[in-house]
Amino acid sequence: MNVVIAEDDYRVALLHEKYLQDFSEITVVGRALNGKELKELIANEAVDLVILDIYFPDTLGTELLSYLRLDHPELDIIVVSASTDRQHLRLAKRYGVYQYLIKPVTVDNFTNTIKKYLKDRTWFEENGEFEAIDASYVLTGGSGRRVEEKGMNTPLPTGIDSITLEKVKAALKEHDEGVTIDKMCQLVGISRTTARRYLEHIVSSGEATTILNYGVIGRPERRYILQ
Repeated sequence: MNVVIAEDDYRVALLHEKYLQDFSEITVVGRALNGKELKELIANEAVDLVILDIYFPDTLGTELLSYLRLDHPELDIIVVSASTDRQHLRLAKRYGVYQYLIKPVTVDNFTNTIKKYLKDRTWFEENGEFEAIDASYVLTGGSGRRVEEKGMNTPLPTGIDSITLEKVKAALKEHDEGVTIDKMCQLVGISRTTARRYLEHIVSSGEATTILNYGVIGRPERRYILQ
């Protein structure tokens, strides 16, 4: 698939292009430093996705959204901008922007967004019906998230994010002896409340179990071990 990066800061555009090079499915076919260059690129290239800034010397990205939707309705759009203006977010939603990332964007945030986008794009290309949870996920962000598990679409409960969940599971896999809540906080960089919530979710799903480790002093520690 072909991507255009519309970004007025040349250095930021190069950085985003570098991030995209990790995806074999993606080819960056051009960079646009302003609205005029973006329109020219879209007119001359077969483009699937635009990484769009909001602030340009000649126009606003929000003004470009109406043009893109009217003349190129098949395009997907991900906004990457320093703007935290709520009206810009409202317009992005109205014009069907896939995601709105606020600068400065970390490499993990950027690449995880692209991974999710590619996964959803593949899902849309498949044949078959969809369920209510899919509609909620696609149109509103939903209270649940689609996760592929044995060929089924299973929603995650509220408060459980798939990215953090995978990090917690990965940490458990690296520690056969089990992990306490405090240890998980250190490994993943999350609070005790969050660590407990994710660990208990993994236990309730049958993927992990718990043991009590009795020390010499103090109360026993609860350790979580993958099944």
